[in-house]
Amino acid sequence: MNVIFRTFVLFWILQLVHLSLGVDAKKVAFFEKKIRPILVENCYECHSEKAKKVKANLYLDTRAGWIQGGDSGTVIVPKKPGQSLLFKAISYESNDLRMPPDGKLSKEAIKNLQKWILEGAIDPRENEMGMKKKQNPISLKELADVRDYWAFKPVQSQPFPKVKMAGWAEDSIDYFVLANLESKKLTPSRYADKYTLLRRIYFDLIGLPPSPDQINDFISDRSPNAFPKVVDELLGSERFGERWGRHWLDVARYADTIGGGRNNPFPNASRYRDYVVYSFNKDKPFDRFVIEQIAGDLMPSKSKLEYNEYLTGTGFLALGPHNYELQDKELLRMEVVDEQLSAVGRAFMGITMGCARCHDHPFDPILTKEYYSMAGIFRSTNSLVPGNVASFHERVLQDDFGTQRKEHARVLTSLEERLKEAILAVRLLGGKKISLIRQKRNLDPLYLDGIVVDDSDAKLIGKWISSTHTNGFVGKRYLHDDNKGKGTKSITFSANIPRKGEYDVQVSYTVGLNRSNRTPVTIMHADGEHKVLLDQTKAPQILGAFKSVGRFNFDRRVMEVVQITTEGTRKVVIADAIRLVPVMKVPSLDKTAKKSTADSKKNNMLKVQIKNAEIRVEELKNLIVEHNKKAPPKAEKALSVREQKAVGDWHVHLRGGIRNLGPLVPRGFLVVATPRHTSPFPQIPEGSSGRLELAHWVSSPQNPLTARVFVNRAWHHLFGRGIVSSTDNFGKMGSRPTHPELLDDLAQFFIDNKWSIKTLIRKIVLSATYQMSSTANEKALKEDPENQLFSRQNRRRLDAEAIRDAMLLASGQITFENSKANQNRSLFQKIDRNKIPEIFTVFDYPNPGLVSGNRNTSTVPTQALFMMNSDFVMRQAVLTAQNIFGRESVDVELKIKLVFLSCLGREPNYDEKKLVYSYLDQSLDGETGTKAMEGLVHSLFACLDFRYLN
Repeated sequence: MNVIFRTFVLFWILQLVHLSLGVDAKKVAFFEKKIRPILVENCYECHSEKAKKVKANLYLDTRAGWIQGGDSGTVIVPKKPGQSLLFKAISYESNDLRMPPDGKLSKEAIKNLQKWILEGAIDPRENEMGMKKKQNPISLKELADVRDYWAFKPVQSQPFPKVKMAGWAEDSIDYFVLANLESKKLTPSRYADKYTLLRRIYFDLIGLPPSPDQINDFISDRSPNAFPKVVDELLGSERFGERWGRHWLDVARYADTIGGGRNNPFPNASRYRDYVVYSFNKDKPFDRFVIEQIAGDLMPSKSKLEYNEYLTGTGFLALGPHNYELQDKELLRMEVVDEQLSAVGRAFMGITMGCARCHDHPFDPILTKEYYSMAGIFRSTNSLVPGNVASFHERVLQDDFGTQRKEHARVLTSLEERLKEAILAVRLLGGKKISLIRQKRNLDPLYLDGIVVDDSDAKLIGKWISSTHTNGFVGKRYLHDDNKGKGTKSITFSANIPRKGEYDVQVSYTVGLNRSNRTPVTIMHADGEHKVLLDQTKAPQILGAFKSVGRFNFDRRVMEVVQITTEGTRKVVIADAIRLVPVMKVPSLDKTAKKSTADSKKNNMLKVQIKNAEIRVEELKNLIVEHNKKAPPKAEKALSVREQKAVGDWHVHLRGGIRNLGPLVPRGFLVVATPRHTSPFPQIPEGSSGRLELAHWVSSPQNPLTARVFVNRAWHHLFGRGIVSSTDNFGKMGSRPTHPELLDDLAQFFIDNKWSIKTLIRKIVLSATYQMSSTANEKALKEDPENQLFSRQNRRRLDAEAIRDAMLLASGQITFENSKANQNRSLFQKIDRNKIPEIFTVFDYPNPGLVSGNRNTSTVPTQALFMMNSDFVMRQAVLTAQNIFGRESVDVELKIKLVFLSCLGREPNYDEKKLVYSYLDQSLDGETGTKAMEGLVHSLFACLDFRYLN
């Protein structure tokens, strides 16, 4: 049996082992956000302990209530909505049972209830029935008392515990781990061998394997500082930021597109990605990193570079997966606020706050009014560009070319105005038509026949929305009335009429089914006014943009010529541009006609005038071309947010209803995470949103959550499991810390060392705990099978990017020259929210729409199939084999050694050598040898040792 077959057999066996998962936190969140509000609003009046008279003895305010059922028996059968009486009732399947009785639920509500039941009817409401205690809202005083829960206690350093094996400990970390082990009469595992340790630290710190030369250097280095030296080199490498920056991008729900139906791209998302990488490489203090992402645009800066860095950081708030097509703009605004608030809570503090949007949080001490106190901060932040399809903010970064750009634009505007005049002169003289230039998304007014007036030069009354959503508009945009404020809006176009006469008046608009079919257009001409009703649901026929509204006489002067209003309209009114095309007889230039001497001279003079005018047009065109060649670089932009013009406190939304407004609440923070004797309501400067104050509160060393959450995430990335296994949830629905004293000691160390991420990581990886083998002794396996005490290192599967990058590095497709980033690396691949690359999905890439501090790690057959059959994997195997096979001076044994070092980070053992020689038939000559080497590399890529750290 050759090595490939044996490897694949073993691999397939292991693919059948699945990781067991606990209660899905996402399903709990779905219940809280979608299901509980439906039950509260539609069912509790008749089916809860608060009901005056409980109908049918059915309680729906507890899980126990629907499990027990009412007079008709069980009402919900998990995973079977068709057999669930509750679902039949809300679906109005029977005339005898329709709930709610006063009207059917919305389609969305029914769909959500169906999904909830299909997914197992997860319901976290565990209070027992029959207690019938009146549940009053939690007071602020009661909230302050819940700080006794471990996550809300102040962070503080801890004294070293006493241990028996003190000689084993390398760091304070080891004392805390060892003390727990000794309390269970367990001992730590032995140290990992040097091959294993080197491969582990390389992947953990830079996400790439060591090269054969780096392995040989480390193995041959017998000094006690060999490992610390490697650690320091890796922490100083540019690759460090690429690896740990990727961890943060999971938390920041990073993607290059918005997702959803249109899935439009974020054009400058990569700038935020590069900012994150830069921040980790420069070891930016984490508290500063936090502030920049919440309120970088509000921070004072000392230079253009610093300003750009701070502004780019706020991309964190802009990168969420929002439904920009949502037509209820107030709902969209609140959805964005909720997503931003939830992201800040989970990413920085490990708490869920979305539940409190509709009701007081059922598990954690967060009141609804506290939710809206913080929501007021984000409502005072402008995160959306309005429009039929809204979009995100892109803000201009500073550079050294601002003055040059302004001067260039001034000169260009002047040249274009002169060109317009020259073109008009040619037309009025009866010369040749200037060719029409149509750009990708608009018609350029400069090259259109006639007198063109764009909306940018018109007089607006009322709020008109700028848009580029629908093609076929003139200039850089068109306007629409947002189907609001009917009868209060108008747009008036004025024109400079160069010659008295008759003109065809044309109006431009973008067509659509949601447009007004009776848009009032008034033409103000020499003989009075004329009003027409324009049907904007029908496509304009002239150039695909203009519709003629009639021919009218105009005098030679500057005057208002066309006005569009919204009076009497029912749907969206569009205003784009107008143009007046002259309808006049021009002098004939027919050479065959008999003319008088005077007419001939007049014709000749006209020809000269036309020729000179055409020459002037060409001269101005050339001047514009030459001027644009000297244009300064375009200003670069970054995704960001802005301060809202109208800032202020906001109302509680009763039961989460967008328009169901309750009392006004002041902007502020969570009481439970605010130090005692400190007000959770800061002094917010007039005209400010409060985001900067929020950022300082989140990043404060007095906030009990932020340092703990990041330290725990760092531990998770280095051990495969956090001290708190629920890395994104430190609330009561999350896990408890296995080593609370260790977590606190590390958090205080982090704060004391100026929030230095590299210092924290260095401390952890130089501990004896980190350097242990993943092999457990028999007693530890029995007493601590899940390794919660960290009696050994955890055997960890590489993530998707590391698997891909390791193959690319071995094949020579990733190289690093002068420490520059290699764009082939997975970090730089485009992440489309609607279409994640196959290798990423196969190996558990997280949902880029969610804060993900902990990736799922599955073991499924599709992974085996991918590694065996993927064109990508086979191609990298071929290239890797060619790299190694091409070394003519290297003998067979050394080539085999290089293959193992390149793929597995170690030399082959005796049995592996024997199998490989048998497979290769002791020959690597010619085409047969090349194919054999390719098969060997492919088998190593597909084996478990390639994808796991031991």
